Amino acid sequence: MRRIRSKDTRPEVALRKALYKRGFRYRLHQRQIPGTPDLFVLKHQVAIFVNGCFWHGHGCAYSSVPKTNREFWEGKFNTNSARDMVNLCKLRNEGIRAALVWECSLRRMEETLERLEAFIKSDEMFVEV
Repeated sequence: MRRIRSKDTRPEVALRKALYKRGFRYRLHQRQIPGTPDLFVLKHQVAIFVNGCFWHGHGCAYSSVPKTNREFWEGKFNTNSARDMVNLCKLRNEGIRAALVWECSLRRMEETLERLEAFIKSDEMFVEV
């Protein structure tokens, strides 16, 4: 567990590089913003979270619940999901727009970037990619 990173993961770095190439500038891991988003686009007031499918219990083909110590893992995934929802509510209350990008969606990077770019330039409050 010690080797599992919370910052600068491969999916996060890949998304950062792609957004930078498209001309978006951002801040990393802003602690004063609820949930400490992976990226924060200051110009558009958008917090971007890159969630791993396994750790946040996405339910896609790339996530699963380990067979050993199943109760612990289910509790952990439920706690992570609940924390994510609380943080999204706090962001909405502060007027900060939020984007939730799942690790599995980055396998279709171009499509993901188009949806994310459209969201950043829009007035919507939340998008899940």
